[in-house]
Amino acid sequence: MEARMARRNGNWFTSVEVDEPLFDRAWALSGTKTKKAFFDEAMRTYVRLHEQAQVRALRGKLIWKGDLEELRK
Repeated sequence: MEARMARRNGNWFTSVEVDEPLFDRAWALSGTKTKKAFFDEAMRTYVRLHEQAQVRALRGKLIWKGDLEELRK
């Protein structure tokens, strides 16, 4: 994938080659009205999924020390 990027007013402007059928399908599923909204949502989703994976990696590795009975009062 080739990309050209420039920064203006705190935003990145880019030109990217993408798989057109994949893009069209994903954009249609997204329900967003603009390409910018689509890419913003795609990036938020990407970040959220990877953050969730980092939390899942901690499963079984953390030790909770507390009084459950006390919390239930």
